[in-house]
Amino acid sequence: MKNLFNIGFVVLILVVLGCNCQKFKDLADEAKNSPSPTPYVSNTSSSPTSSSSPPSSPSSSSGLTMAKYDQIKDGMSYKEVTDIIGKEGTEQSSSKVGSTTIKTMKWQGVDYEFIFVNFTNDKVTFKSQANLK
Repeated sequence: MKNLFNIGFVVLILVVLGCNCQKFKDLADEAKNSPSPTPYVSNTSSSPTSSSSPPSSPSSSSGLTMAKYDQIKDGMSYKEVTDIIGKEGTEQSSSKVGSTTIKTMKWQGVDYEFIFVNFTNDKVTFKSQANLK
């Protein structure tokens, strides 16, 4: 009786494993045929135009300069910042908790020039930059 129980248990384990192995194989085959879920990789390769721009004065063509960045001060409104930079920014993130709204805005130039500004209730609370001249 024990041997029959052991044989039945082993057969049950093999059946369960066999079914699961087929499911794993199906999932692996499906993953091979589906496109990669990393959109950021393709986005970075889609901007070769910035490297083909003339290197003579990239900051003058984009409008982003270190002088403009230095004029941005804590407590300024979004309108004051856009008046300094000369164009609207792109919203990167936004959240609201109670009566507090926090937004991160980005201004992008050529040759990987960036200005990021965090606004809390429409007032500058943090800024950062990359590659400004």
